Amino acid sequence: MKMRKWLGLVIAACLILFVSACNSFGAEGESSSSKVTFTTGTTTGVYYPLGALLATHWTNDAEIQVTSQGSNGSVENLKLMQKDQADMAFSTVNIIWEAYNGKNSFEGDAYDDIRIMANLYPNVSHIIALDDSGIESVEDISGKSFVLGAAGSATELESKLILESHGVDIGKVNENYVGFTEAVDLMRNKQAQAVNIYTGVPASAATELISTVDSKVLNMTDEGIANMTSDDYPWNFEYVIEKGTYDGQEDEIRTVGQFSSIAVDANLDEETVYEMTKSLWENLDKLAEGHSVVKQFKPEDAVQGTADVPLHPGAERYYKEIGVLK
Repeated sequence: MKMRKWLGLVIAACLILFVSACNSFGAEGESSSSKVTFTTGTTTGVYYPLGALLATHWTNDAEIQVTSQGSNGSVENLKLMQKDQADMAFSTVNIIWEAYNGKNSFEGDAYDDIRIMANLYPNVSHIIALDDSGIESVEDISGKSFVLGAAGSATELESKLILESHGVDIGKVNENYVGFTEAVDLMRNKQAQAVNIYTGVPASAATELISTVDSKVLNMTDEGIANMTSDDYPWNFEYVIEKGTYDGQEDEIRTVGQFSSIAVDANLDEETVYEMTKSLWENLDKLAEGHSVVKQFKPEDAVQGTADVPLHPGAERYYKEIGVLK
């Protein structure tokens, strides 16, 4: 009897240790596989397919479960993050700056916990006008029908800045607020005479428009560029679209761009952000096979033009390791 009692106690103790170990393992597994929600953009832009590519990559390569989801773009993305409905997002630096400083769409509601993980590639304004529209410069858009971009998008905000910087009274413009796909259709049907395609270079929407409709990309003026890249807009920089980028483009086009970025919440775990940042920059060749815009990613640009919005500590640690930050 004593032997049986002793044996029973030993078995019971082993069971307790086994259950405890399983619970501990489960807790660790749950922590390491915590989900990260990545909000991207509309299905017709660069953000949506690029976000899906990165989410799959991080899930497989860094073993961090990342789920991407579509959205209306930069402003909505950061609003979702601010409401704890997303952990990270694509946006342009100007929208991140506005969120961090409580300006414009974030007036009175600053997003103090917004951080930058990486600047990726330049978002560039392509002001495209129909050849028969009589529009030869940005100033000529006055009195014409112009697509500023989807309502609430970074494209809309940049388009308004372009008009203002070139002395165009927006009240004298026939405004259209739609995305790139709808904008191309409006131009093709001559329901609009000019559009801003605000995305990476080369822009697929710009390529499609110029190759199927008699149209051209306009140069910005010296004064307009100076206004847009002044200290009031620290995220903007002059950008030159090299000749031959688009059909029939015989000369360089001078315009303005800013970086598209990955924004993350400050409360996202430092180690998680470090591993995602490392995995991104150390697999560019592989990622470029999935989307051509990745060819424009440069680690040295990742921390440039951030307009004094802080980097996430996890990203900052990686950039110091590779020497792009001191």
